[in-house]
Amino acid sequence: MTIIITTSMLGNLMNIFFDGTLEESSERQVREATPDVTEKSSKIAKPIPEKYEKDVEALRKRYGENFKTGLCINLTLKEALEIIPRERARSDAYIGLISFLKGKMGITLTIKSQKSKGGKL
Repeated sequence: MTIIITTSMLGNLMNIFFDGTLEESSERQVREATPDVTEKSSKIAKPIPEKYEKDVEALRKRYGENFKTGLCINLTLKEALEIIPRERARSDAYIGLISFLKGKMGITLTIKSQKSKGGKL
């Protein structure tokens, strides 16, 4: 049989042994509880580089409240060019934006091109 003694029980036992008094529960030190887990904000508060501001704003307008960490966006090259236009109509024109969204915002952007070998970027 195992007996578990908490620190408050040990303190009470020592008080009884040394000075014959029992600590009242109202006199105990009250500690403020803090959560062990910190919640991540679903809103993205990190500064957005100027070169991606228009792109992020266009995606935010398109996806609304869903545009937050964990979102996976799958677009064809044609759809991507409509939402976030580029001078160069190739999927590799979005490499920087894809990298920024994944690394800094936790959003996965996949742009599929019918002409690319793997079928996606």
